Amino acid sequence: MPPVLIRLPVALCALAGLTVTAAAHAAGVTFVVLVPVSTPAASVVWISGDRPELGAWNGVGVRLAPVADGVWTATVALPVGAAFEYKVTRGGWDTVEKDARGGEIANRRGAATGGDDTLRIEVGAWRDQTETPAARVSTITGEVRRHEAFPSRHVAPRDVLVWLPPGYEREPRRRYPVVYFHDGQNVFDGATSFLPGQEWGADEAADRLIRAGRIPPCILVAVANTPERAREYTADVDPRHGGGGSSAYFRFLVEELVPFVDTTYRTRTGPRHTAVIGSSLGGLAALDLGLAHPGRFGRVGCVSPAVWWADAAIVRRVRTGPRPPVRVWVDIGTAEGTARAGTRDWVDHARLLRDALVARGWREGGDLRYEEVEGAVHNERAWAARIDRILEFLLAKR
Repeated sequence: MPPVLIRLPVALCALAGLTVTAAAHAAGVTFVVLVPVSTPAASVVWISGDRPELGAWNGVGVRLAPVADGVWTATVALPVGAAFEYKVTRGGWDTVEKDARGGEIANRRGAATGGDDTLRIEVGAWRDQTETPAARVSTITGEVRRHEAFPSRHVAPRDVLVWLPPGYEREPRRRYPVVYFHDGQNVFDGATSFLPGQEWGADEAADRLIRAGRIPPCILVAVANTPERAREYTADVDPRHGGGGSSAYFRFLVEELVPFVDTTYRTRTGPRHTAVIGSSLGGLAALDLGLAHPGRFGRVGCVSPAVWWADAAIVRRVRTGPRPPVRVWVDIGTAEGTARAGTRDWVDHARLLRDALVARGWREGGDLRYEEVEGAVHNERAWAARIDRILEFLLAKR
């Protein structure tokens, strides 16, 4: 991937008192964003798009700088000829731009031509200022217990949702395996997911699989993310996007949340009965948890992983680190991102990860399952379409 350079356009740099530099062998695409007057004074404005240089849809790809009242701008270096899609956010999908009436807008599009690539955008409104809780209907199935603002000594508080299997109250002596999910607000409920209807449907899938006898009854724990998602889910610093703070998040999980769940609910403890699943950067976090804490998490779902992060540092870690006895699922959609922007990169990087796992002793068809899902894109609807297979691989007796 080419190096990313963020800079201001010349005219606006003069206003800000900043200097301008150039990136070799790349075109500078300038974003000039006019935000609505309702934008909170303490806001930071971001561009998030489908290319790695734009954050790969992580909500906070390129940070813009304020240069005038209500005007934010930055320039990012992209390969000449690269096309891309993007939206404007204030740090996450709960604050993504909407139209002036509060409606959803299509992804914006641009291209790096090497000419005057300046994109002028006017934001109509922000999601958090236009949607009300009543605008979204809960889609939770079964019994879910909510632990709001779960406290931690290591990271910021966040909501934790615990889904209990059918018959939990009727069988007081029974204990259950546990599956932990990152990005927990997207796992059970379309009312809290960052896009309406874009949820994993893990509650419906588990209920369906349990009743069919395909997996044992289990407890699902959905751990919400925070604005520090990129930092918390990554072990390595990416020169374009930061990160590298997962050790604190892992301490929260291992030292605080898992013990709380084990004492509050009737769980089966130990790595054979504890799984963790995540997607994108959450997929990296899930695999890193299994590698770093195999005595706690013995089942890993690494879904659509952002293997490119920090120049594929996760691949180097697998190649050189110990080989713990962890069962691992890895998958990727063949249309991750868009056909115009990095689709092959996502697939090729996933194959590198698979190959590294195999070289370290994981066996496809045994303790490793790798899938390339034809036509699948990078969103919750795509992951919901394969959550049954993921849960079955991780939880079913083999």
